[in-house]
Amino acid sequence: MEQRVMSLRADLPDPLPIENPLSSFDARVPAEIERSSGLLLQGRRLRSFAYTTDVAVIHNTNADAILAVYPFMGQPVINQAVLSVAQVPVFVGVGGGTTTGTRVLELAVFAEMQGVAGVVLNAPSEVETVREVAMTIHVPVMATVVDWDDMVQRKIEAGAKIINVAAGKHTAEVVACVKDRYPEIPVVASSGGSGESIRETIASGANALSWTPPSSAQLQKQMMDRYRRGETTHSDETPHAVSSPPIPGVNLSDVTKSFYTSTASMGYPYTDVPPDRSPRPRHKKQDPPSEDTVASPREN
Repeated sequence: MEQRVMSLRADLPDPLPIENPLSSFDARVPAEIERSSGLLLQGRRLRSFAYTTDVAVIHNTNADAILAVYPFMGQPVINQAVLSVAQVPVFVGVGGGTTTGTRVLELAVFAEMQGVAGVVLNAPSEVETVREVAMTIHVPVMATVVDWDDMVQRKIEAGAKIINVAAGKHTAEVVACVKDRYPEIPVVASSGGSGESIRETIASGANALSWTPPSSAQLQKQMMDRYRRGETTHSDETPHAVSSPPIPGVNLSDVTKSFYTSTASMGYPYTDVPPDRSPRPRHKKQDPPSEDTVASPREN
């Protein structure tokens, strides 16, 4: 019996994909990233990190996590904006480059209270800064490196739980060096601009990849170019809003009329006939009383 059940389950087709009509295919991560092993965070496997602070893209991407690092002074209000639209774990930058000093630690503590999944320290971060942040907060610290040197080892020993490799065209080489020395440390690496670079980085040992999606301005420009060419409809691959299928044996107009009738009987101001909105007649202006109608004063 069990063998028969198992054989039947093996023959079952894959379930149909579920798409939200409000989402867009334009912010989907490259399919090659799914080949990575991923890193485990609170029991969730993360393979792709969308490297962006564009809230519209963040809300529409299917990335496993968000890497919100920006080239400005760190501010909690920016973190809050990203967290309010993200549907996946968010890693936010708290400094190390533009932001330095005690503000880095303050931002890290505040970000943890806001609910981020982790904080990111940029490449120029001092080892002591990594240590202070790692000892103060409980969410993991991701340390960015741009080369393979002794700073990688020192930052790992200081408490960095994740290494983010952003070495440009040398990313795959640096990833290989990190994994050779620390095979157990989770490594996130830049994916590059092609499927070939993604496959090369994964082969070098990267557990997850960061991917830079197109900005809203770029997507809007592409959309306007299509409109100028007269292409006003979506492609077949893009999800779009569809009308609900009819219910057999049910007339929606009757349902609507019944709703208004029932609510009117319960005292609600709804009727199946719109109320009369014609202007009310004004009261006729009365003439002032004449002298004959004015009562004479009472004589004593």
